[in-house]
Amino acid sequence: MCSESTIHINPIARRKVVLISNPYLNVIIIIILLIARNDNELHGWFLKIGGQDMIERVKSGVEGLDRLVEGGFLKGDVILLAGNTGSGKTIFCAQFICNGANQFDEHGVYATFEEDEKTLKRNMLRFGFDLEKLEREGKIKVVGLEAMKGAGLDANIEFILNTLREIKAKRLVIDSLTAFLSSSKERFEYRMLMHLFYKILKQLGVTTIMTCSIPTGSETLGLGIEEFIADSVVTLENIVRDAELKTRFLIRKMRGTSHSRKYHDVIISEEGLKIVPFSMA
Repeated sequence: MCSESTIHINPIARRKVVLISNPYLNVIIIIILLIARNDNELHGWFLKIGGQDMIERVKSGVEGLDRLVEGGFLKGDVILLAGNTGSGKTIFCAQFICNGANQFDEHGVYATFEEDEKTLKRNMLRFGFDLEKLEREGKIKVVGLEAMKGAGLDANIEFILNTLREIKAKRLVIDSLTAFLSSSKERFEYRMLMHLFYKILKQLGVTTIMTCSIPTGSETLGLGIEEFIADSVVTLENIVRDAELKTRFLIRKMRGTSHSRKYHDVIISEEGLKIVPFSMA
């Protein structure tokens, strides 16, 4: 005999779903409810079936990456992308935003501190990422925050959140985090505000990539905040191999994910950035 438990979806309306211990019957019950009631409150709800949460993942849009991280990033996670100058961080981010819109119907916001919108769009077009076209279609928004640096970190955060809500975005890029934080003079202020920002992005279910530069010759990020604002830390590193500059990719940490712990070669071509899924010898 199956036991049953009651889960309240909306305490105010006192609507409820009765789930039983049989996970297969639970799936049937949920499908019937979604079809028959078209209940928006059930959509996006993390259902518990057989005692385990259904985990939702977001495809990265970067060829070769998803198979290294159980199919994609965890929805709502903050990923810190660190790398040397010229290692492909901006290309990686453009793929995340553009392919998210084109392939997975997820709107995105690209907030750039490193270069103005016009330059970013021009540079990414050579890799086949037409940011201008996607912006005209209302699928993405490119915002240049250079002019807002004097407004303070709190104003920049508010501006980004309003833009996310405006186009109902589920993907966000902040390029770069170092420049983004430069609008805050006090270390305590940016730690507190970034922690709040992190929590809000989680609540909104926005998957975010923040970039930061690793100084040449350094093996550390040096920000002092990545440990509490990032669910994942991945790196793009330039190395000299056989008298030629090469780029390699490493996943340093990714919470809640069984991931590759080896270096992988990176190929940058006219089609963008590709991560070679098999590990380097």
